[in-house]
Amino acid sequence: MFCTVRAGRDRRGLGRVAGAGLLALAALAVSCLASEAQQQDNPVKQDATTVLKTGGYVVKQGAKFLGFATDVDPPADFVQKSRPDHDLDYIPVFQPPPEPERPALEGVNLKAVKGELDALQKKHDALRAAYPPAAKALAEEQAAKKKPQTNAPSAQQ
Repeated sequence: MFCTVRAGRDRRGLGRVAGAGLLALAALAVSCLASEAQQQDNPVKQDATTVLKTGGYVVKQGAKFLGFATDVDPPADFVQKSRPDHDLDYIPVFQPPPEPERPALEGVNLKAVKGELDALQKKHDALRAAYPPAAKALAEEQAAKKKPQTNAPSAQQ
């Protein structure tokens, strides 16, 4: 189906394009016949909307036959559960953030939480100091801070 048209020396290029178009037209006709046969097996009252849907069905079947369309599976259960039951007419773009479930900590409660965090930090500092690679890295960092920095350009400049 995918062919090139050669200009000048080969006159068969146009025939190849026409043949590819004829093949596509034949595939579409076969899909139309298949949909008509399916409709004859299942007779339904046909009105204007049914005819329009059938026309779309014919085109989709032809596209599926050629490999350009697929059937979409229904969404997973968790997706269906997360969607609202009805269609929303208006979906606000900028919603205010939801309020926190608990009120802000004040006074004694705030000091207690800060104390717990400080104790946890001291525990982690002790673990970090006991770990040799971390102690070595800390010593190197402190030595680098104490080392005087010169304003001389580096060798790469």
